[in-house]
Amino acid sequence: MRRLTWLALAAVAALAASSVAVANLRSADVSAVSAAFTAPTIAHLRTSTSTCDGETIEITKARYTGTATSTTADLNGPVELRVHSVYNTTTKLGWVDGTLKIRGADGKTTARLSAVNVDGKLDGWLRGHAGRGDGMLLGSMTATFDKTAGLSAGAIGTGTGANAAVLAKRTSCKRESVKPSVRLHVRGTVESVSSTALAVKPADGGATQTCSITTASPPTSGLEAGDRVEMTCAQVSGSYVLVKVSKKRG
Repeated sequence: MRRLTWLALAAVAALAASSVAVANLRSADVSAVSAAFTAPTIAHLRTSTSTCDGETIEITKARYTGTATSTTADLNGPVELRVHSVYNTTTKLGWVDGTLKIRGADGKTTARLSAVNVDGKLDGWLRGHAGRGDGMLLGSMTATFDKTAGLSAGAIGTGTGANAAVLAKRTSCKRESVKPSVRLHVRGTVESVSSTALAVKPADGGATQTCSITTASPPTSGLEAGDRVEMTCAQVSGSYVLVKVSKKRG
């Protein structure tokens, strides 16, 4: 991707030097930039899987936040990435689309992101606007990506990406679905909640019911002990898994 970065900058500079483009481009403003970033904080994680011709396709949507570090004010500050990932866990190939925002000291930088994912290593391209002015951001982006750990070793304008490519074709997919024979429905008060389980004490005084939380379960980050909820769980492989939860008023 580094070669593409310099080709893009060279193309802009060449246009600025021509008599046609001088009126629209300020070649003196073209400069090479770089930044490093990590985004380990996760919100609104949604993951689903499908079976496609015997291979497993994992689709993930989430928001990741962290910090970008750069000597360029536009690229130095809090960073947010909204990611839509399509990943074949069988072949360990996929891609990521989304947006990257950096709230730098000189304003907010926003760019569209497209990247190839090879076994958790992203190699992609950014295109957007930088800072308060009319600056354009064009450049390579690399990072290590894990849906439950976020992005690490992120680099804009530098990095050691493999410059990989994948070919995606239409195929017949069947979404994996669980058809449980037993469901558990509880109205009551939250006794405890963690990243792996939700425990609810029934309003009628019955025994506390605990359901496991998986990547397919609804978010529970807004719940805490003492909240009144309505919880639905499905029996999967002999244990109850959370499939629905709603917080009640009063």
